[in-house]
Formats: sequence, structure tokens, C-alpha cells
Amino acid sequence: MNYYIDFDNTLYETSKLTQTILGEIASIISNKTGKNQNEILDLIKSEFDSGKDNMYTYSDNLSEKYGLEKGILAESIKNILSNGKGFVYSDSENFLERLKSTGNRIILFTYLPKTNQEYQLQKINGSGLAKYFDLMIFTTELKHTIDLEYQNGIFIDDNAEVLEGLSSKNPLKLIRIRRVNAKYSNIDIKLENMEEYAFLDNIPLDFDK
Repeated sequence: MNYYIDFDNTLYETSKLTQTILGEIASIISNKTGKNQNEILDLIKSEFDSGKDNMYTYSDNLSEKYGLEKGILAESIKNILSNGKGFVYSDSENFLERLKSTGNRIILFTYLPKTNQEYQLQKINGSGLAKYFDLMIFTTELKHTIDLEYQNGIFIDDNAEVLEGLSSKNPLKLIRIRRVNAKYSNIDIKLENMEEYAFLDNIPLDFDK
């Protein structure tokens, strides 16, 4: 069976990563300039838009703003991403191993922003999860608009809008992961062909035997 699995907020705690990076940036700026770290952190949190901003471009702009050595903030981001196993949800590897052990084909199906492609790839590589995927599909388009045999696949995602789009393609099975306090967890959706679980470990695999 083909399992198409989302990355951000499904396998990987992206919001925690963002907060960690912003915290490290604030710490570096504070140490280099003597400015109050908490005030800097509050400011950059209010300015940063995770849905639009490129983290590397944003950090370069901050370096210029605070008179820091060029690339110093970007290097700290790379270091955090390359050691990203701590941002993988505790049930992610176990679930992927379960899928592998039952002979399923695991396909990473992730949105890759046109302005932030390097960042997304570094997240995936640093997570340590790449070894589980038989194939990785990166798309800059809406997930339900590319050339896939949706009706022959099981799709797992957390994004309500993405799930609604995938539902229109009549997949074999559609599964929502609704983790507590995750980015889209406060959005209620009801789709006839969708199952919902709080954890990957709760997903039964007996239906595809």
C-alpha cells in the first residue's frame, strides 16, 4: 500500500523548531549588542510570519539591522536544523517502522515553499527520517493538483485546507493527524471520507492487509 505522509506538524514539530530558532537568534543578538534578550525575542516573534517569511532572509535582515557579522545568524539556523531529531514527534519513527514492517510503501509528501526550499530540505535531512521514505515528493503547488493516483493511496496530513483538497480526489483513505496545540489543531473540519487521530500510534494498520 502507498502511504503519502506530510512532514510539518505531522512527523515533525515545526512550531517548536521555529520558537527554538527565534530564541537562539534573540540570544545571539543580545550577546553581541548588549540589548535585552526578552525584548528582542518579543520583537522578532511579532515580526516573523512563518507562512511567508524565509527564515534565512529574515536572519540576514536582522544581522544587518543589529550590525552583526554577515551569516552568523544563518549559521546558527543551519546548526539547529542539522541536529533536528529532537523536533521529531515521539511516535513518528515508531509509526514509520510499523509501516515498513508490514510491507507498505512510504512516500513523503510535503509542500515546499518557493521562497524557502533550502530550509525545508535541511529540516527533512536533519530530522533523521529520510531513511524511512521509499520516495519523497516535493511540491510547490496544492497537494491535490498534481499528477498522482490519489484513489490508490492513503494520505496522512494535519492541514485542514490540504485535507479538504485531497478529499475531493477520492483517495483510498484520508487521515487527519490532529495533535494537541499544533498549528491547525483548532480548526474543525468534517469530511465523509476522513478519519481523525491525535497520534500516529492510534492509526490502525489492519485495514490494508
